[in-house]
Amino acid sequence: MVILNDETFEEVSSYKLTLRNIYVLISSFVVILGLLIVACIVFTPVKKLIPGYADFESNPKFIQITKDLESIQDSIVAQEVYLAAFRQLLTADGSTLAIEGDIKNLQREETSDNRITPNTSRQPPKSIQISAPIEGLISLQFDPQINHFGVDVLAPKDSPVKAVGEGHVISSGWNLETGHTIGVQHENMFISFYKHNQKNLKKAGDFVKAGEAIAIIGNSGTLSDGPHLHFELWYNGNPVNPEDYIKF
Repeated sequence: MVILNDETFEEVSSYKLTLRNIYVLISSFVVILGLLIVACIVFTPVKKLIPGYADFESNPKFIQITKDLESIQDSIVAQEVYLAAFRQLLTADGSTLAIEGDIKNLQREETSDNRITPNTSRQPPKSIQISAPIEGLISLQFDPQINHFGVDVLAPKDSPVKAVGEGHVISSGWNLETGHTIGVQHENMFISFYKHNQKNLKKAGDFVKAGEAIAIIGNSGTLSDGPHLHFELWYNGNPVNPEDYIKF
């Protein structure tokens, strides 16, 4: 191969092409190109574009999943601390009185000032009268056969819902079926529930007295078809008829 000057046709240089020379030239080009590609992958961010090669710890999805996992772990720890404090709150004589899975060992008696006092009997008391949570008309009575474990009481809009006796609020929140709901564990062995509230006025852990307003009557939850209070009483893990103890 001869290289000539275009104007003078003077020979500038010449090369003798052989199969060996062409092979060495092509091989050298391929090797240099390969080294450049490897260097580009190793020393530049281009490697992140190669599936399976990039460092997974720097992947944005991995970082987000790690953060979510840490958040869940923190929530679990916080929940355990809350439950421990909750159990301690509901401990009277060294043994937990609250529910763990089921409502159990709940008994009650009334004194002259509507305070609920211990009852060692495992049978529901029959002669106790406690204050009504609200004054109104009962639209649906207690009927366990249709899974209606309380009474529905109709009352004017924005009427206050009152605690039937003193005790600690063990739950105060919202769920799809019963809407805004409050549960009160009374002093020694008795629990009352107030459901479908428009608004809860107390939070879990609060201490309430008999007759103290704890919610506003409402129509929250999918199981409600109008403003009313669904009120339940539980004794020894079983629902009891509130009309046996309360005059609405």
